[in-house]
Amino acid sequence: MRFLILYPIQKIIYTVLNMGNKRGQPQTSLFVKRSIAYKVLQYSKRYNESNYKGWLRLTKHRAFESLMKEHFKNKSGSAAWWIKNIKREDVKKNFYKNHIKKFIIDYRLTKGIGSL
Repeated sequence: MRFLILYPIQKIIYTVLNMGNKRGQPQTSLFVKRSIAYKVLQYSKRYNESNYKGWLRLTKHRAFESLMKEHFKNKSGSAAWWIKNIKREDVKKNFYKNHIKKFIIDYRLTKGIGSL
């Protein structure tokens, strides 16, 4: 009987202590995700283009490099290496496919009636 009472507490303590031991890629901050998604949607709506074209337009912005430094600051490798490589067209396309699409979907689900 005593074990049944202590088990949930031990499980809670275990999960709290091991929160930083997740494997895989580190999480991107919510600020960076929302900023990128907002600007991509804003550009695509303003210039009547697809989201991909909005992403390409955002990559030409003067503050794009600092935004990417914020995105890559917890990743392995230096942020400068990532910034240098993201200027290539094939890297932009893969980054959009693997990351930006998810950022946009998450952004749309967390605003308006979709968040209910």
